[in-house]
Amino acid sequence: YSCTKSFIATLVGIAIEQGKINGIEEKAENFFPDKSFANNDERKQAMTLENLLTMTSGLGWVEGAQSYQAMYVSSDWVKQVMDLPMSEAPGERFNYCSGCSHVLSGIIRQQTGLATQKYAEANLFGQMGIKDYAWEMDASGNAIGGWGLRLTPRQMAKLGYLYLHKGSWDGQQLVPEAWVE
Repeated sequence: YSCTKSFIATLVGIAIEQGKINGIEEKAENFFPDKSFANNDERKQAMTLENLLTMTSGLGWVEGAQSYQAMYVSSDWVKQVMDLPMSEAPGERFNYCSGCSHVLSGIIRQQTGLATQKYAEANLFGQMGIKDYAWEMDASGNAIGGWGLRLTPRQMAKLGYLYLHKGSWDGQQLVPEAWVE
């Protein structure tokens, strides 16, 4: 389940390298100019991509079945997560948040114009020889960011191998070395 989050974070690094995302300091809500979010205050407006990546968003997310169920019945999973009230300022506390990883998947889709799974195929899976995989989708057909990527142990080990080699695969730099570090 949660190994999916590592693949999502890797794809964010690739998107930054490609200029699709400016950097980790970008404000999270700015990636979704066509959406308005509930419980929007200064703390939510201050939440950055880095806060989502490090699970220090400040969102009032409670990891567990109730949060997952709320997402599964929603037609817009990113909005479901981003509508949560803030429990503290971003960066104050680590709070394990599968919803934050799904927002990252939404950001990948928004910024690249491709569903996350298609972006992964074009920029990571294809180069690493990952062909037969399954990835659960949200209501909009985008890959779930916090769980749902099913790979063989060998395929999962490829991500570890990629990181051991500082983002390089068969002599090709797939992930920026600085992102790996």
